[in-house]
Amino acid sequence: MFRILFLILFLPFRLLYQLYLRLSLVFQSGREVYELEFPAVFEDSYKSYLVKKLQGKEETVTRLELLCLLKLIQKNGKIKTLDISLPPLEWTLSEFYEVRNQLIAIRNSGKKLRIFAKEGGVGTLLLLTAASECYLAPESEFMVLLPSAEPMFFGKFLKTWGIEVQAFASGPYKSFAESFTRGEFSKEARKNLETLVLDLRKVILTALTNGNKSLEPIFYRPMLSADELLSAGIIHGIKSETEFFSADRKVFSGNYPSLHHAIKEFKIIPKRKAEVVVLPLEGGISGGDFLHKHRENGKIEAFSLIPNLKALSEDKKIKAVILEISSPGGSAFYSEQIHQEILELKKTKIVTAYFKDTVASGGYYLGSAVDHITASPVCITGSIGAVSIRANLQKLYKKFQLNKEAVGFYPFRDIHSEFQPLSKQSVQYLESQIKKIEGLFYRRVAEGRKIPLENLPKIGMGRVYLPTVENRIVDSLGGLLDAIHEVKERLGGIPIVLTEELPAYNLKNKIPILGGLIAELKVLESLNEVSLLSPIRLDWKNRR
Repeated sequence: MFRILFLILFLPFRLLYQLYLRLSLVFQSGREVYELEFPAVFEDSYKSYLVKKLQGKEETVTRLELLCLLKLIQKNGKIKTLDISLPPLEWTLSEFYEVRNQLIAIRNSGKKLRIFAKEGGVGTLLLLTAASECYLAPESEFMVLLPSAEPMFFGKFLKTWGIEVQAFASGPYKSFAESFTRGEFSKEARKNLETLVLDLRKVILTALTNGNKSLEPIFYRPMLSADELLSAGIIHGIKSETEFFSADRKVFSGNYPSLHHAIKEFKIIPKRKAEVVVLPLEGGISGGDFLHKHRENGKIEAFSLIPNLKALSEDKKIKAVILEISSPGGSAFYSEQIHQEILELKKTKIVTAYFKDTVASGGYYLGSAVDHITASPVCITGSIGAVSIRANLQKLYKKFQLNKEAVGFYPFRDIHSEFQPLSKQSVQYLESQIKKIEGLFYRRVAEGRKIPLENLPKIGMGRVYLPTVENRIVDSLGGLLDAIHEVKERLGGIPIVLTEELPAYNLKNKIPILGGLIAELKVLESLNEVSLLSPIRLDWKNRR
């Protein structure tokens, strides 16, 4: 009631603002080209004004902001041509792949998509080959490195120095410890890694060549020039930047897509929107510092994350949470704690996940708790199992005339010593603990993914692979916008507001600000797709 009264009271001001927006667009009639330079890096946290000034870095946008802008351009019938400039891009493979798919959607909507670049790697080439027309500068050069692996093995080296490493793994494919215990991979681990590399390479080559296998050999070259790419028919021409961005083009203003959308979506009495939170979880999993419960980039820490999840659960405005996960794993103990908190969150909210770059071991442990998993096709996942390593430095110490004496040792005390060899009893204990952790991990995956427990060894035992729907390891393949669209369908197709929660940093402590300041990127949901409000606003609030 109060909401409707408020809207009516301020209707004259809203109408005046609409009139202003419409007048702004009058001066852009007859234009057809929208120009866009991609950000070299994506913003992944909120930084105070002073921190930004000290860093001396230009302000940039989040990945979600760019994706929403591209979606707006796709839906805008007035924009006929999109001209994109690519600086040196420091993106991850999944980010390149996700933006590429959005560019293809723009091209398939009937718009001309033109891209210009001077340098880059495989990721930049993925974007270029998605264009209707792509051009390079005469001096352009591209470093090409397709998926491959060259792991280092320290086993024999460590033994030479008197360091004995014992590994306790739940399966022959859980290969993390082999780098420290062996001089080469075991047959099973090597075959698993080789399969993963070849599968990933196939996905990337298919994208680079748009399915034309005859073009694959050119991407095996370590360096590609503009002339080589032109002669192979991969690019459409060589131009200078001035020639590509010629002055005779009729270019829209930078805020045109959002202005146009704001006018198109104006309603006298707009519908109430459901709030959906995107919560990025990136890095290794640990407990963190109990006394300083602040989220930090590149870390998934139980002591800071669990209170955040509780706060999301208590916020009645929030209807759904999307966990954007990118983690190679970490502590099994804290993975279980976070898993349980996600299950609690599911009692009050829709909870889904988007698997980004690497979601393996403990990362998958967290993801298995959600209702629905959308995964990037180039995400490395799996590694369902457990591993532990323990070093005995007794021989190394004695090389340097160092000695320790065990006083008052009791059964299993040798496990906590780096000087004592493990007793048979301690070895059996550690092996039983690994099997116990593996069994719990299997049960959590079986419960969350609705997979019969007896089938878990077929996809478990430490195997890593690309995600597939067929083995039920994930529910669908796609990007973050696909994960958002899936949530919208679960909410009955109603308009939504997105909140992207990021760690926050200030000058005083250079760690997440006390109180957990949270960034809110508010996005209007319309026409069954995500779109962007104008102007983009970042709001900050305390969430405990």
